[in-house]
Amino acid sequence: MDLINTENPWYNISPGDYESHMSHPAVHQLQLLNTIFREQYTDYPPKNLVYLGICTGNGLEHVDPELTDTVWGIDVNEGFLALCADRYGPAMKNLRLQKVDINHTLFETGDVDLIIANLVLEYIDTDRFFRQIDKIAGAATVISLVFQDNKSVPAVSPSGTTALQVLSGFHRDLDLPGLETAMAAGGFQIIRTKTYSLPAGKDFVRVDFRRA
Repeated sequence: MDLINTENPWYNISPGDYESHMSHPAVHQLQLLNTIFREQYTDYPPKNLVYLGICTGNGLEHVDPELTDTVWGIDVNEGFLALCADRYGPAMKNLRLQKVDINHTLFETGDVDLIIANLVLEYIDTDRFFRQIDKIAGAATVISLVFQDNKSVPAVSPSGTTALQVLSGFHRDLDLPGLETAMAAGGFQIIRTKTYSLPAGKDFVRVDFRRA
């Protein structure tokens, strides 16, 4: 899959369709991602946080403004970012939202303490991802990501919301050995892994890493 030269379907998915699909009982990913974000945040309390694929802001209620100076929220979808701003912007004066497609544009923030990237590497070219990490990660920065282990079933589960089915043609499957090899080539090492069960026999795999 050429993620750089293929049109990105995430641009055109509505926030309502996204949340309806992700929270459906047969999918149950919005709820689980909220729990995982809370764990990632509390395991590595950051002064400065980058949230890649922030979507509509799931999990931001767990951010402590007394602890975290700045949250950079990055997404490709303007509708997601607008809803995130409406929901969390009034209470989070340290929230900085940017529309960025890392397959085409890299952004800068200065060094950050924690980068959370849940369900985004399936849609980002690996080389571009590590070039982006290099621009914002210091020697002690932790990168915590989640990918979906589909176990040979379709990547997008049926939920009655058909709009997200277009993602199937843009999604690529990941596995832990391949990801570990890519990270090592990029100069990073795994410091923690954790697996979470999903409906339909799928898993979320959380991988935390930092520079070797």
